[in-house]
Amino acid sequence: YYVIVADVGAMYPTILKALNIGADVVKLAKKEEKPDAWVWLKRLPKEFLDHYDVVWREIGEDEDFADVGVMVGIKIDRRSGVVNSAMTGIMNVIAKIKREVKTERDAEKRKRLKMIYQSIKGARNAGTHGILSAPTVSGRQFNLWGAAAITTKGQEILSDTLRRLKEKNIRIVYGDTDGIYMACSKSIGNVPELSEALGLSEKPDERAWITKPDLAIEAVNECNSIWQKRLNYHDFELEPEKHDAMMFVKHKNYLIFDARDNKFEMITKGNNFRGSEKANIAKKALEEIMKEVLKENHRWEDESEARRRVKSTIKEKTKEIVRKLDLSNVDIEDLTLVQSVQPAKRYQKTKDGNMTTYGRRAEALEKLIGQRIKSRVKFKFVVTKRPLPGIKNPSKSGVKPIDYMYPIEFIKDLNEIDLEWYKRMIENYIKGAFGIFDLSTTQQTGLDAWM
Repeated sequence: YYVIVADVGAMYPTILKALNIGADVVKLAKKEEKPDAWVWLKRLPKEFLDHYDVVWREIGEDEDFADVGVMVGIKIDRRSGVVNSAMTGIMNVIAKIKREVKTERDAEKRKRLKMIYQSIKGARNAGTHGILSAPTVSGRQFNLWGAAAITTKGQEILSDTLRRLKEKNIRIVYGDTDGIYMACSKSIGNVPELSEALGLSEKPDERAWITKPDLAIEAVNECNSIWQKRLNYHDFELEPEKHDAMMFVKHKNYLIFDARDNKFEMITKGNNFRGSEKANIAKKALEEIMKEVLKENHRWEDESEARRRVKSTIKEKTKEIVRKLDLSNVDIEDLTLVQSVQPAKRYQKTKDGNMTTYGRRAEALEKLIGQRIKSRVKFKFVVTKRPLPGIKNPSKSGVKPIDYMYPIEFIKDLNEIDLEWYKRMIENYIKGAFGIFDLSTTQQTGLDAWM
């Protein structure tokens, strides 16, 4: 509970601007030249180092972010590069949108602003490290040494920040390519907004602090000042960001919980939770499950015991919520699966010349809707108990049971929907997201426990 994130805002674009990195301004330093910067490369052919006119050295003792490989010297032109110049305008627009997202209270407007932010962010990121390190993409901006300069400096910043935070005995729970996450509290009582949003009455408890938030924020701001000076770039931002609670499952896969306007909000991160091919009911079920998990585990003392208890609660609440699932309290829109369907002849046939599952489905849909499918068409489907008309030997195996997916407008009775399939889908989603093999809460006991 109460997680402070030391997040480098737009790390790679920021480093690009601070160091003036780009394909047109970065080149290898020759042996007689003094490098402007050193870049870390894990592997380089020995012949390259022996026979090419380039300055290189072994990894230094103080460069603990690098494990194996060599450091290669580069020269950086003082004139601003093409990408660097363009990036200024892009980052200014993004900064403006981020400010608007933070102050906008209308949910729909905030959603639109986030969509705009994500699209411009994609262009920004592709125009920095992505465009420099994409050897299979035709473009004039490929420059391996420039890409390595960005990642090397990023590793150095995070390694230095991590060391400084640990020196202050701050509990680090997670880290990734542009952020370090610090745990502050063992109790939801120290996050009163979240406690209230979940209907709890847990009181603040001084004894439950792992790290006082003020100490964590002060340490992050100190690191920010240090790196602004080292980079000689005032716009560098190592920002302290606060979340009410977080749950870390594996690298790049975690859940964020916050209370906004007395309402509980959950954000999922990572492929484990993506569920883009799942019906929306899976995400809604996950949110309800996690609400109950937080309520049941609103305070902890021992980390190992807390992990065991949380995992057990996830299993228990998943079974409970899935068992209560009923078509009378489910919005049919949350059951829909959106898929595109092409004309049957466009689907490649099997090796023995038969129509594939997708081709058969296209033909069955044409019979159902009473007209030809002439181009790619998007359908909103629900999974039903009966197969599409004309499908021989239908199967419900696989992630999506194509043979049993009916267009939503052809559902006359909710009882036609296969609720049991949706229940299994939710269970499989939860098991996959948390790496749980089964939802049984019983524990195997060795013979010694019975003696």
